[in-house]
Order: sequence, then structure tokens, then C-alpha cells
Amino acid sequence: MTKTSTTPAFDPATYTRIALNDLVVYSVYYLHKQGSEITSEDIISACFVLFPKRFSLRKYPQWPDSGIVSRRWSDGKSKGYLRGDAASGFQITAKGIRRAEKIEKSLGQILKLVPAPKQKTIKPTVAVQAIHPELKRQARKYVRSIEMSDAYKHYKKQMPLNEFDFRSLLLCTLESPPATLARNLNQFKEYVNIDDRKDLSTFLTFCEDKFSYMFDTTKQAGARKSKK
Repeated sequence: MTKTSTTPAFDPATYTRIALNDLVVYSVYYLHKQGSEITSEDIISACFVLFPKRFSLRKYPQWPDSGIVSRRWSDGKSKGYLRGDAASGFQITAKGIRRAEKIEKSLGQILKLVPAPKQKTIKPTVAVQAIHPELKRQARKYVRSIEMSDAYKHYKKQMPLNEFDFRSLLLCTLESPPATLARNLNQFKEYVNIDDRKDLSTFLTFCEDKFSYMFDTTKQAGARKSKK
């Protein structure tokens, strides 16, 4: 199945009315469509990226609440929508796919960049796109999380960056697979572009180049050992 680099952004006014169990099932369905193996960390990350207002920590909304997600995937398993566990990975069942397709219809319109109305002007202009206000707010939240990260603080002070700090920035751990790292990095890139933060875009590109081995499934293990 074709993997997509763009993560959908749903309207919080819609998804806050949907049960957490269903949002977790949909998140697993979303990962299933990407065609990659699904780990517990993948599910936690997907829930937070797709539905940040439902799966964030109350005191620290820039970070995901793994406890909520793990409780809800257990409910999904008991209802026959999901199978697997944190050790061996997860799969969505045929019953779960049917449920997720119904949830997708309930989620409704995805927040997209909408072309702004054409305006007459004498000077040449570059095409401008209007961005949904909620998408802007979501982007700013991710921008703040980058600015607060140890990786960015070290980068600003011209201090050495390590793999652990970069993975933490991407809401991942040392066990997160390359597909999860790449998906989260692409999402962060989209948000810094929405917020027009060229400095952060440069920072993410720097990190991507420095830790390129993390995104390579064939070289990741050997490269990590050489970096120690």
C-alpha cells in the first residue's frame, strides 16, 4: 500500500465528539493503510498527531498521553477491532476496518489549505494560500514543542546533538522504527512551514541530514553502533 507523506488534519470540533475507543481504532486503521508494521509507539504517535486535543497530557499538551491510548487499544481488542500486543505489534481486524471506515465518515471534512480568492493587483504576486485557523493553532503547538526540546536548545548553543534528543523531539524512543520517525518528521516539517518558521525548517533539515541513518531500514542498526 502506498505510503503518504502528508498527515490529515481533522477538525477538533468534530473529533472531540467521537469516542476515544473509535479514535484509537481509526488511528490503527490509518497506520494499516501506510503498509508498515504497527507498534505500540506507532499507535501512540498516530493518535496524538491525528487527534492532539484528545490524546495530549493535560499539564503538558505538547506531549502525548500514552496511558489513555493503551487503555483504549485494550478496549478495541475486547470488541474484536484490534489484535496483538505491545511486544509483538498490532493489527486491525476485518471488523475493525469496517468500524474505522464508519468513523472516517463521521470525522468528515479534513482541514486543508484552501486557495485564497484571486485579487486584482498591478504588481506581480505569488499565489497565496489560506490556512484553516485550527490548523494554524495546531502548528504553533508543535512549533513550541520544538523550541522547548533539548535538541533545539543544543542546536542553538552549537552544542553536539545526540540521537536520543532527536528521537525525543520526534515523540519517539530508541525502539521506534524508521517509518514512524519519517512520518513524524514530515509532520513537524509541515507544521513549521504553516507557521512560516524558516529557522526551524533549517534545523529539522540539519537533523535529518545528521541522523539520516535513522530513516534507513537496512543500515540503521549498524550505523547506530558506529555512532556510540
